[in-house]
Amino acid sequence: MSERGSNQGDGSLCNLEYLLVNLGRNQAMAERLIRLFLETYPGLCQRLLEAAGIGDRSVLKDTLHDIRSSCVLFSAHQCVELARDFEQALRDETPQAGNGEWISMATSLCTLIQCMAMELNAHLAQET
Repeated sequence: MSERGSNQGDGSLCNLEYLLVNLGRNQAMAERLIRLFLETYPGLCQRLLEAAGIGDRSVLKDTLHDIRSSCVLFSAHQCVELARDFEQALRDETPQAGNGEWISMATSLCTLIQCMAMELNAHLAQET
């Protein structure tokens, strides 16, 4: 795993060097975690968008927690910030309000996660 996957000034969303350091330089484990994220992110985004569309606060909160956990793992600070902002919007809104805003926030977060996935896919392609 090269340092090209770090987000320190190169425009990357993820800091894969941070991940690798936290895993004791275990490249195989890092690649397994990347592959796991790539397998699960479409379902997370789908759940997030569906919950935003129907205003399901409980599913939104659970899904945002799962997304934030994945983003923290890859040190994807932009995704973490957007997920936190979304969680704050959920706390601030009354139960009847916010669905339009929630859909917009969910769409933005899913777009960013898809960019993250493209970056991770590109990294895996470079490693093989």
